[in-house]
Amino acid sequence: MNALRPLRRALVTAVLAVPLAACGRQVGSVPFSSAGTKSTTLPLAAGRVAFWTDLDVAYDGPATLHYQIELSQAGRHVATANCDPLGMKTVELGWLDITRSSFRSHRGHGKMLCGASLAKGGPTLVEATLAFGVQPLTATINRADLVVKQ
Repeated sequence: MNALRPLRRALVTAVLAVPLAACGRQVGSVPFSSAGTKSTTLPLAAGRVAFWTDLDVAYDGPATLHYQIELSQAGRHVATANCDPLGMKTVELGWLDITRSSFRSHRGHGKMLCGASLAKGGPTLVEATLAFGVQPLTATINRADLVVKQ
């Protein structure tokens, strides 16, 4: 039985690594600790761009939150995306949701159901606005980083 332990460990590692490898590599992020607009320039390749959230928020009352993202190359807008960090995600890592009456808390790292496609690669300005669509009674944003992966 002990002889199977290394084989079992290798199999478990491979099974866990395959889904994570399919998630792409992190190219960069746009950090948020409050609502507003921030930007950064990242070296993106041509092809699909995935957007993740690294989130730690708490709020009381109904709320919606979104990232409005614009990608620009050489001063021209080349793609846009609207992403919901509180909505469904295709991958969640270390995700924790807490609900007590009207209080909600969300924390973790997840791949949002949005993305963009670039015809050409190169330095790309990622400008993102984080905003509440429906403003809760109270809200605390400890972290709401927009993570860019390819």
